[in-house]
Amino acid sequence: MDHPHRYDGPGRLSAPHLVGIDESGMPALAQLLLQRGARVTGSAAAESEITTGLAKAGARITYGFDRANVRADRSAVLWSQGGVAQEMELVRAEEMRLAILHHAQALALLTHEAESSVVVTGSHSIANAAAMLVAALDHRNPSYLLNDAPLGRDHGHHTGGGLLIAASQDEDQDNAIPSLRPTVTIILNVAAAPPRHRDREAALEELEEAARRSSTVVLPTFDPGACALATRLTEHSGPRVIRVGESQDADVRVMGITWDGTHSKVTVQDTDGSWHTMKVAVAGRHNAQAAALVFAAGRVLGARGEDLALGISENFTGVERSLTPLHRQGGITVVDSLATHPDEVEHDLRAARMLTEGSVIAVLEPSGWARTVALGAELGSRLSPADEVVLLPVHAPDSRPHPDAGAGAGTAAIARAVTANGLAAEHVHALDDEQADTETEQLIASLATPGDLVLIMGTGRAARLARRLLFHLGAPAAPIPKDL
Repeated sequence: MDHPHRYDGPGRLSAPHLVGIDESGMPALAQLLLQRGARVTGSAAAESEITTGLAKAGARITYGFDRANVRADRSAVLWSQGGVAQEMELVRAEEMRLAILHHAQALALLTHEAESSVVVTGSHSIANAAAMLVAALDHRNPSYLLNDAPLGRDHGHHTGGGLLIAASQDEDQDNAIPSLRPTVTIILNVAAAPPRHRDREAALEELEEAARRSSTVVLPTFDPGACALATRLTEHSGPRVIRVGESQDADVRVMGITWDGTHSKVTVQDTDGSWHTMKVAVAGRHNAQAAALVFAAGRVLGARGEDLALGISENFTGVERSLTPLHRQGGITVVDSLATHPDEVEHDLRAARMLTEGSVIAVLEPSGWARTVALGAELGSRLSPADEVVLLPVHAPDSRPHPDAGAGAGTAAIARAVTANGLAAEHVHALDDEQADTETEQLIASLATPGDLVLIMGTGRAARLARRLLFHLGAPAAPIPKDL
């Protein structure tokens, strides 16, 4: 779309510099702000498909982090994940007395000015629900900010309408999470998820605080942590609580979920007693349940049940690297997953079983040392139902050493837990950095046979692995191109 002649958003975001413009949540901010007419600059470690697209949209991007990237004409400096390399730009911004905003604080500025807003959050697994909500309310022409882009769409989009949909799953660094005050908050789950939520109690405290800033909160009855949160919210006066699930006390009740090989069919009973059925184009019971939560949130905003069901059925095709799309080569199915939390791993493994009658080879790249050290044993337990498990080295983009990341931690601990929960040791393959760089595709190819499915989970090396594996399966004797 053409940029407006004059920027019409919050002043602090009129000319921002985004440190790590390709990191979690930042592409969405950049895309939405560019469409509003903001003069966006950014820095990134290296060129990628995301940065190339942002540059074409008008962002001025510098590759490599440097103090000189921060200029005096910037209205604010924004950051998301942070890291050793990025710190020099944040320090420079502080020296120049520029406003420094965490991604979530920028999100708060945008939701505050919207006529109505929906924030999708939780301890994990929010990507498909947030994208589903955009699809369900497509007839309302929403603007949106998503951490993970829906298939065929950008991460962020500005329409000029009064409704804003946002995904919020930021790491709580130095109390960076701001006072988001949306019209509706959907909370998918409440669970331990280091580093943001060190345990379930920490998750309860933060998400209760977030819920009480909303007019209405939509919660699932099928998540134990969310049930505990619902109890807390109803013990004292606060937001309206809408419970969604299969239990009889649910306000929006899930009456049935079936799978036909390509879609889940979800039937819900609305608060007025009417029934609505929608199709979800991504495997997994957890994704079907997410559709029911999205339906409930849309009804709170005044959308008709028929329109919401139609929007989900016809407009939602999935999220990139979240069990979509499926690729096949030589009779072997390869599918990506963003799963890094134990619950996500369990859910996506179950979904993988729905997609094949053959064996499932689970490839996991653990995310971050804090999460891996705290939840390694649980990750191993959830991986054990796979037929083969391949463990890649821990993806730790921050590069700061973790005090507990010594010998025996990381993938070694996960591997021990996999075998302790029943999968024989010869079916568990833990790779070091050198092996991961040179042998991963060959190992997976040796384990898979026609009819099998390879489920690739993770966000570092794993993000490129599907393309590389498909090339190798198609041409085993050819060297894999370095740019894949």
